Amino acid sequence: MIVFLVELVSGMVATGAAAAAIITHPGDQATETHAQRAGAAGEKRVARALERAGVPAIHDITLQDRRGTHQIDHVAAAGDCLYCLETKTWRGELMGHADAQHWTLKKPDGAAQSVYNPLLQNETHRDVIRRVAQVPVRPLVILAGHVRLAAGPVPGMIPLTSAIMEMTRAGAASGRALAALESLARFRGQSRQAALSAAHSRRMRRRKPTRTRQLWTLAVGAALVFLVLAVEQAIFL
Repeated sequence: MIVFLVELVSGMVATGAAAAAIITHPGDQATETHAQRAGAAGEKRVARALERAGVPAIHDITLQDRRGTHQIDHVAAAGDCLYCLETKTWRGELMGHADAQHWTLKKPDGAAQSVYNPLLQNETHRDVIRRVAQVPVRPLVILAGHVRLAAGPVPGMIPLTSAIMEMTRAGAASGRALAALESLARFRGQSRQAALSAAHSRRMRRRKPTRTRQLWTLAVGAALVFLVLAVEQAIFL
């Protein structure tokens, strides 16, 4: 009797999860597309602001190390260092500790989303740039959306206007900083860059467990339980 109930429940879960995955797939796509458009618009705002301020910069470069690929929104030169800029266009309230791997973004509609700690993300980008450019690199997360930091100001996370002011105060880029930026620009111009960018996009899609993928995972797991129990029952009957 217990085996029969487990089979029944697992079969219902598999069917329901698969149906839900099929139904919610268009919504997942729409949400991801909207986020991509908002991110691209935010990166364009940052690029225009850097240009207006006269800060030399390159945009959208993908670098690779032993850990994988790393897509970097902007690298700017000011003073005697490079600035590694990560643009975030989140809306809502952001909660998290500096050393926590994941933070929580509470959206305006009340939904909560787990996001990777942008400080840790940008520190990784800083390390990759520093190994390539061999100059000091300052990481900054630029808040280009409408997001409130629940715990108050966080070092390394500032609005776009504050980032531009900081780089302007640092003064004109030194010869060393400009040479490092030019070396990154040459790397960005290589034909291999398109392949790295595509590889990074695939890697990010695999790492983001959308609701659709979570439902399919549940459906497959429940179906396997149902199959194993059915086979066992067939053998022992």
